[in-house]
Amino acid sequence: MIFQDILKAVAELDEEERQLLRRYLEPTSEKSYVLTPKERMQRLNAALDEMGDGLSQAQLQEMTAAMTEEYIEAWDETEWIQ
Repeated sequence: MIFQDILKAVAELDEEERQLLRRYLEPTSEKSYVLTPKERMQRLNAALDEMGDGLSQAQLQEMTAAMTEEYIEAWDETEWIQ
């Protein structure tokens, strides 16, 4: 297989296959490791699940309400004057 054939084959890969190829070609150190969006969501969901461990349903609802309530900051025109 010549290099041009390899380039053509890579061009036909879907995004998931390209991610797998990148992992194969790049070093697997933590700094160069690239997660797919699906993997990032899985890690985020796992972290959120861990945050909720040990909390009661009432505590979780209180936290959710605090994070989602509307917050409107007072308008201060002096911030925009130079």
